[in-house]
Formats: sequence, structure tokens, C-alpha cells
Amino acid sequence: MNPDEAQDRARALLAVIETAYGIRIGNLEAIIRAITEKTRDEQQILTICTALNTWIATNAGTRPDVEIPLDVVNGLLERVMRLNSGE
Repeated sequence: MNPDEAQDRARALLAVIETAYGIRIGNLEAIIRAITEKTRDEQQILTICTALNTWIATNAGTRPDVEIPLDVVNGLLERVMRLNSGE
């Protein structure tokens, strides 16, 4: 995927999460940048966003505005990249 397509994919997946939980991810653009700076692979983006969905489900509570810590995103990115490299 080119960078714009990767950003659009991440944005769409995160929008589904926002809709499903009735929340707004306050640092959405920073999360999208963090993901797409590390990967443009569609499957990796899906895997990371699925993990973020789980994080939100277990950490967001009932707050309408959620900030996902970048260290959480970066940790997930490292794990996904390591899994895909065969380490």
C-alpha cells in the first residue's frame, strides 16, 4: 500500500472502533501516524488495530474521549513486526 492508502485503512479501522464503543479517540491522527510510519502492510495494520480494539475494550471504561498512549501503540507495533519477521 502507498502511504495514503495505509493511513486511510488505519483511519477506517479505528473509525469502526470509535463507532462500536461510542467513543472518540483524541489522539487519532498521532496513532495513525505511528502505525503507518512503521508499516504499510494491510494485514499488519489490521492486526494492530484489532489489538487496539482489545486495549480499548479493557481500558477505556465509559469515557467518551479516549487517549491511547503512544507507548501502547509502539509496543503493539514492535510485537507485530517481530512476529512477522519470524523472531
